Amino acid sequence: MLPRWPDGLRAELAGHARQVLDACLAYRRPDGLFHDVLDDPGSHVETNVAQMLAYAALTGATDGWLPPSYAETGRDLLATADRQVDRYGLVRPVSGAPDFTRPGTSAEAQAFHLLAHAALRRARLADVSST
Repeated sequence: MLPRWPDGLRAELAGHARQVLDACLAYRRPDGLFHDVLDDPGSHVETNVAQMLAYAALTGATDGWLPPSYAETGRDLLATADRQVDRYGLVRPVSGAPDFTRPGTSAEAQAFHLLAHAALRRARLADVSST
C-alpha cells in the first residue's frame, strides 16, 4: 500500500513471506490441516494455520508479491478450512482461547476465516489464476 517502496524492500519482504509460506506448507498433513506445533506430530491438529496461510497466499498472489500459483494454494487451504466449520458456524478444531494450549474455539480463528474469504473474493475479482 506504500506509494513508493524503499529500494529492494518490497522484494525482500516478499521473499521472506514466500520462504515462511513454503516452510509452513512442508508440514501440511494429508488432510490439509496442520499440527498446533507445526513440526510436532504429537501436538493437536488445528485449522487456523491453514486459514492464515490461505490469507497470505491469496493476498500475495492478488497483490503481485507472490507468483499467481499461490492463489491455487490459498484456495485449497481455505477449502480445507471450510470443511471444518461446524453447524453453528464455528471453525473447529483450532487452538482454543484463552490460552491456545488445547483444541477449542477462538475469536481469532473466526476472524481469520473471514479474512481468508475476503482475500479469496479479492482474488476472484482480480481474476488471479494459477496459470
